[in-house]
Amino acid sequence: MSRTAHKHAKKAGKKTPAGKKAHEEKKKPAPAAPAKPVAAVSDRRKNKGDDSRRSETAATVAPPPATDAAPVVEEPKSAAEVMAKKQRDISVSEFFLKNRHLLGFDNARKALLTTVKEAVDNSLDACEEASILPEVWVELIQVAENRYRVIITDNGPGIVKAQIPKVFAKLLYGSKFHRLRMSRGQQGIGISAAGMYGQLTTGVATKITSKTGPKKKAHYYELQIDTRKNEPHIGKDDELHWDHAHGTRVEIELEDTYQRPAPSPTRT
Repeated sequence: MSRTAHKHAKKAGKKTPAGKKAHEEKKKPAPAAPAKPVAAVSDRRKNKGDDSRRSETAATVAPPPATDAAPVVEEPKSAAEVMAKKQRDISVSEFFLKNRHLLGFDNARKALLTTVKEAVDNSLDACEEASILPEVWVELIQVAENRYRVIITDNGPGIVKAQIPKVFAKLLYGSKFHRLRMSRGQQGIGISAAGMYGQLTTGVATKITSKTGPKKKAHYYELQIDTRKNEPHIGKDDELHWDHAHGTRVEIELEDTYQRPAPSPTRT
């Protein structure tokens, strides 16, 4: 077909053989992508399922139970072993607490006399050792029926702060035991035992005021004895102004009975 005829055919809307071929090629669908093998996909899914099932099974399966061991039969303990478990250390304070008669506190009438005697003996011994002319004041105040407050004040050398709790709230502590000479009070037992007796009968702490020099402050303590450990329990520790140049003041409250002496017969 000539070019002129081709143009006239195009204007008239007729398709030439070449145009028809091109149009048919455009209408043909594009070739599809090659499909994956079905067997490979199913095997992969199967492997994943098996792995998950294995992990679940491993997590849920409990370890095999242990084999039953033969029960251990304990041999019966001997009487000596049972008694050995009951034995323990006995505190000095605990011992004297149950054996007060050894210290002179076996009855209420005697306890007041023993308390005054031990406090006065300590004052006289301290003044004598420091070469001080002793001045001792004794006060007995009746707080209630069968209850008294004993106050002993002296002009002795006083007691240093660190030693006050041990001197008045620990049994078997003092300076008299190792000296090879006679002394009035009991060696490390008397005044602390009096404080323990007051603690036992009234529950009130022993009150101590001590001063070692005119330019120093007085130390004030409220003490009780830990009877299981034989150690002082400090309820109060303070410094205060005291009019005395030096000395010690002891205050113990205890239950006791006071019997007035019978009047002496008058001479005619």
